[in-house]
Amino acid sequence: MPATLERKLPTDYFDLVQLVPLRPINSIAAHTRAVRMLSDLGQLDRMNRDQSEYFEVLVGLVEQYERHRWPIDTSTVSVPEILASFLSDHGMTASDLGRLLGDRTLGHKLLTAKRKLTTAQIKTLANRFSVSTDLFIA
Repeated sequence: MPATLERKLPTDYFDLVQLVPLRPINSIAAHTRAVRMLSDLGQLDRMNRDQSEYFEVLVGLVEQYERHRWPIDTSTVSVPEILASFLSDHGMTASDLGRLLGDRTLGHKLLTAKRKLTTAQIKTLANRFSVSTDLFIA
């Protein structure tokens, strides 16, 4: 990343808040500014504590806006399809899924709907993929 970007971004929390305030996002323009700031911060080789804490709060505000503005209807998608999508997005195989859940052979069984997820497995997947457990409940 160019050193000029690091010099342009404030290192102080309150200076970052002056550029993109930490308040609920309620427009496309505010969303665009927030996403641009997240992108700029994400390009830093290393964030200091103020930048990291600001980043975390701004991510939460962006996620909240996106969930409200563009909700995802998963009612027509099966749990195996959701699992397959996450595996594809993360470059994982059925065996990787099984190992994540404690049994290498389990991944294939889940993806072919021969087995259902347990509560513990749902929690593991939600944590691994940073999503709501609701996605994995049929």
